Amino acid sequence: MTFRKMLVLPVAFLIAASSASAFQVKPADLTGVWTGTFTPSDGGPGGAHMDLKHKGAEVTGTAGPSADRQVAITNGKVTTVKDVTSVTFDAIQPNGLVLKFALTLVDGRLKGKANAETPTGEKREAAVDVGRAK
Repeated sequence: MTFRKMLVLPVAFLIAASSASAFQVKPADLTGVWTGTFTPSDGGPGGAHMDLKHKGAEVTGTAGPSADRQVAITNGKVTTVKDVTSVTFDAIQPNGLVLKFALTLVDGRLKGKANAETPTGEKREAAVDVGRAK
């Protein structure tokens, strides 16, 4: 192998590697206020208001139907796999009902489901669609 080829190959590799990393998507920051709809499967749409704090793989904050009716988020996790960001968390309601949220970031909006099981074993589900508050 000539000296020229020995020099060109590492330089070409460095250029290719830096170009590929320039196109990688930066993980989304979910910190902020998100508002939208919470639509139970057995009823009409209601409001959804979330004040999220995102750090690393953890999300904390509050969630509820409006800014003045919030409960703390627990067990909050954020994952990004193949440029798809998902967030899961629980929100324990004042009556003890635990809502389990599973949301995905789609076109700048968090969309997904909230599931709960009542003390009597009845399962409930709602569609969630929230975007960043303006």
